[in-house]
Amino acid sequence: MNSPIDDAHGSSFPTTHWSVVLNAGAGSESLARVALESLCRHYWYPLYSFVRRQGRAHHEAEDCTQEFLARLLATDGVARARPERGRFRTFLLTGLRNFLTNEWHRAQAAKRGGGAVVVSLDWQDAEQRFAHEPADPGLTPEQAFDRNWARGLIESTLAALRTEYEKRGQAALFAELVPLVWGATAAETFAPRAERVGLTTHAFTVALQRLRQRLGERLRAAVAETVADGSDIDAELRHLIAAVTAS
Repeated sequence: MNSPIDDAHGSSFPTTHWSVVLNAGAGSESLARVALESLCRHYWYPLYSFVRRQGRAHHEAEDCTQEFLARLLATDGVARARPERGRFRTFLLTGLRNFLTNEWHRAQAAKRGGGAVVVSLDWQDAEQRFAHEPADPGLTPEQAFDRNWARGLIESTLAALRTEYEKRGQAALFAELVPLVWGATAAETFAPRAERVGLTTHAFTVALQRLRQRLGERLRAAVAETVADGSDIDAELRHLIAAVTAS
């Protein structure tokens, strides 16, 4: 049986969103653009938050993020992706820094992209999310970017798992399990939760182990879509988990 990072042909790393973008020259450029748009749609919020932490108000950060994505998704956007920027997170943040330093005011003056909305994003939600971010003056904008990236990855993974449990009629079980999914938890605290969903403590413990395993598998799959090489998956997972737990 193949591991989570083996594809159907037995290669060590599957063709994922980011590897599709990086290999655009050897394949379909249109497919690479679709892959890049999908990645941007999933991971745009850390960009917006980073811009806000540069002292810009909501609407300016919205315009800046949208313009950056418009340029990234333009005809030459795929060509600007470089394998040495092996993590999509690194590629985005490096590109955004350069954009803010060198191109934002010129882009505003020239109105590049004509103000067109190239990716449909929930900007109202972005402002609310930013307002509710924990105040932590000790975090640099780069550290906050990594924290938001990691939180988004974990939240989307848990949302997908929640849907799986709901489809099996196990929404109540998921609600009892999810607060325990991170870190060590005293087994004696399981009994009341197990009783509420009609399980023995042993069965509840097994269910928690299964959820943790499934979450790990899902997170690995999600991270695999954002790195250029399978050997980077574990290091990226450790980095992102550290970004969350440090906050």
